[in-house]
Amino acid sequence: MSLSRGEINPLGVIGIRRLNFIPKHFGKITIDNTTDIKILDHWINYTLNSRYAIKKNLRLDSNNKMIESIEIGLEDPKEITMLTLGCPHLHKNL
Repeated sequence: MSLSRGEINPLGVIGIRRLNFIPKHFGKITIDNTTDIKILDHWINYTLNSRYAIKKNLRLDSNNKMIESIEIGLEDPKEITMLTLGCPHLHKNL
C-alpha cells in the first residue's frame, strides 16, 4: 500500500505515520550522519508502508569519541531489509 504502487496510506493521510519517537517494538537501524534526512524521509514515505520514525542520536565510535548518527525505526521488520537493500541514498559511492 505504498505510493510507488499507486495506493495511498491512510495513516499518512491523517498525519500519524511518521512518529517523533521510536517505540520499543519497532525494528531499528543506525546509519551515518552523512545521509540527508529529508531525502530519506521522502524515500521511506514513497516506497514503504508501515509507521516509522527518524531521529538523530549520539553514539561512541571505536575511538570512544561521541559522533552523531541517524536512527531509523520501522514498525514492520521486513521493511528494514527493504530499506537497507533498496534505498539508494544509503549506498552512495563516494
